[in-house]
Amino acid sequence: MSAADRRALLRRAVRDHQGEWTTHRVQDLYRDRSYDAPFRRTARQDLAVLARQGLLVLDDTDPGRRVFRLNHAHGGAR
Repeated sequence: MSAADRRALLRRAVRDHQGEWTTHRVQDLYRDRSYDAPFRRTARQDLAVLARQGLLVLDDTDPGRRVFRLNHAHGGAR
């Protein structure tokens, strides 16, 4: 599976299942869909790409935890 395919899956999941997106949640998503990307680094990079694209925003209210949320201003509503 390509990185583009993996990120497309994540993009759809973020739009369909709002809430907190953490590296752990992304790893679970990939494992559930049999993607060969179980590493935290991969999940973290994919979240960062979606944040740079404006789909996600970082909720940094807890400095010990990186949580991303859907950026509704980016047209995240379906």
